[in-house]
Amino acid sequence: MVSSGVCILLLLASLQLALTAPTRRKQDSDVLGCSRSSPDLDDCVTNSIQHFFNFMASGKITPKISVTPFDPLLLPNMTISQEAKGFRAVYNNRYLIGLKNSFVQDTSLDLDKMELTLTLLMPALELLGMYSAESLEQHEESENSILTISIRSSTVKFLAKGEIKKTPTGVEHLQLNLTESDLAMGPYVINDLDHTTHIPQVNRHFNSIPRVDFIRLIEKDLRVQLSSRLQFVANEVLALAPFQRFFPV
Repeated sequence: MVSSGVCILLLLASLQLALTAPTRRKQDSDVLGCSRSSPDLDDCVTNSIQHFFNFMASGKITPKISVTPFDPLLLPNMTISQEAKGFRAVYNNRYLIGLKNSFVQDTSLDLDKMELTLTLLMPALELLGMYSAESLEQHEESENSILTISIRSSTVKFLAKGEIKKTPTGVEHLQLNLTESDLAMGPYVINDLDHTTHIPQVNRHFNSIPRVDFIRLIEKDLRVQLSSRLQFVANEVLALAPFQRFFPV
């Protein structure tokens, strides 16, 4: 099922340390982030990630600092080729809405092993884009139609490995690598807009794929794209401050 590098957002969430809940120990105005020695380290990271999802989906970290936004999350085009059934389809100009409403259910951080696990509940996701298909034999292309896939109550679990990288000046930054992801996709509804009115004859190709098989392809694609895109955003954030800033002693 779909998985998403969403896990990377876990540490990027820490970037907005100053706005996290009081579980973060702060002994002076210069100490930000989550203290490595705190017994509430996991709670601090959880609160940071939750705040990041809820309030920084636009990519705006501070009034002057921004990173790539993740809600809506832009996705590359997806091509579906079914040679046995004689057609090919393209799902393009895609974007995913709803990650900012995710709830952090569980977080576990092991700084010795540099491992982070994160479980998220995503109440509502909307995948939108333009869908078109053509017959490989007749080369008959359909008109573009808006395809919306609404997904409810999905849960995703991620495992990320961290690595310390040094800049030429010797500053240590944390870099995340998403190594495992598993998403249990909840109930879904496919709304192809054309289903509410007249369906052009050429759009019969959309119905050539059983809906279950089509959703499997969507899940597989999202698993890859979410991991890749969110990992990119996470490392953008982590590069904004030294490791010591995220996790002071």
